[in-house]
Amino acid sequence: MRAMVSRGYSLIELMVVVAIIGIVSAVAYPSYQSYTCDTFRGQAVADLKVCALAIERYYSEGFTYVGAEVSGDPTSLCSNVSPSDGGQTKFDITLTTATANNYVLQAAPATGQACGPGTTITLSADGTVTEI
Repeated sequence: MRAMVSRGYSLIELMVVVAIIGIVSAVAYPSYQSYTCDTFRGQAVADLKVCALAIERYYSEGFTYVGAEVSGDPTSLCSNVSPSDGGQTKFDITLTTATANNYVLQAAPATGQACGPGTTITLSADGTVTEI
């Protein structure tokens, strides 16, 4: 008589593989989220610096920051910058303070795009970047 040869996987083997995949994904997903948040923060800082250059050009024409405008409008000095992740803006950039000799730009997470605490980034005229 011929012995029966098993071809396939048992239920236990499949459950072990599913458990291993679950453990690996439970560790990898938070790490990936942290990586993407760091990337978006870096992009926000770069966008703030691009806006700062536009504001400095504005200052060189009238020797004042008063009247400079940063908004989502394409006619403003810096129109809310580079959307990332398929066209969704992760940070909204605004000019919070504009005096004759000083300005403060702020990048706040767009609605529903928060990456956790400390994600509001400011850039002042002297080049100081801070996370609030």
